[in-house]
Amino acid sequence: MSQKPLDYQASGVSIAAQDEAIAAFRRDVESTHGPEVVAGVGAFGAAFAPDLSGISNPVLVNSTDSLGTKTIVHSQFGTWENAGRDVVGCVVNDIICSGARPLYFLDYLGINKVVPEQIHSMVGKGIAAACGEIGCALIGGEIAEMRDVYKPGDFDLAGFAVGMVERSRMLDGSACREGSVLIGLRSNGVHCNGFSLVRAAFSELNHDQWTGYNAALDSSLAHALLQPTICYANAVGRAFSAGLLQAAAHISGGGLQDNVPRVVPDGLDVELDRAAIPVLPVFDIIQSHGNISQDEMWHVFNMGIGFVVVVSPEAVDEVMLICEEHSPQRIGRLVGGSGAAKLRFRD
Repeated sequence: MSQKPLDYQASGVSIAAQDEAIAAFRRDVESTHGPEVVAGVGAFGAAFAPDLSGISNPVLVNSTDSLGTKTIVHSQFGTWENAGRDVVGCVVNDIICSGARPLYFLDYLGINKVVPEQIHSMVGKGIAAACGEIGCALIGGEIAEMRDVYKPGDFDLAGFAVGMVERSRMLDGSACREGSVLIGLRSNGVHCNGFSLVRAAFSELNHDQWTGYNAALDSSLAHALLQPTICYANAVGRAFSAGLLQAAAHISGGGLQDNVPRVVPDGLDVELDRAAIPVLPVFDIIQSHGNISQDEMWHVFNMGIGFVVVVSPEAVDEVMLICEEHSPQRIGRLVGGSGAAKLRFRD
């Protein structure tokens, strides 16, 4: 039996700190709400009434993901806002592969200790801001302070998004043809995948080596690695609405090697021109510092291409123009294959 009265805060949970954090980011979250949000912050269950005008057979497309071990590096350098943007990008980029328009987003934050300023930066300046930029409502979430689960400084951040698309227009790869062109949209670095390997490659670095200026990067290593995942929803959405896309792939874990073939039907192979892919300097540094083989690098990381769209040869110029904010690059084509979607590198 305890010798003194216990309360929730003494056991490791501060309700007051959570209330302060929610109050700080509430306005940011509500700024993402349109008339479709029926119940948001404060409701036991968030409610959303989608506008179905112009859609006769709607399909809901869902995705969930977390930041994985990138949270360790975000925590190490206090890049809370970037962490929030990261989780939106890595989740929403999955649902737009089907042509879906993101409708709403929910987040889960498990953390050792709630610090209101950090939570405001992550949720309000990060998640809410990223959602607002793509017209996606942030309608709910959870903050779980669990000091017995997470060590001091630890946190876990996950997201869940729902999008909608007309069933007859879903991107399923069936429109792909031999000769279709692959257009790669630039990443800004590692995004969220492969950080266990990244951390292993740089495990012996001290703080100054992480934060010192690197001429090849024109920034510090920490700055380059902690750039938030680019969200391609606006550009891809415009190209989809114009009827120009045959398929789309988010280049996440597994790199180009695993992700592009997922959206290509049997009977076609993916031929990538590796020489046409502008590998970012951060990947060269990771490879050399970790003594990682080229094959392993291309199988783990995006190598500078965060998203790929497949289009007809006639649509290339228009799609390149629509997606110009992401420095589009023609990186390959579809060729006749052996009956299963496989990837070939053409160096």
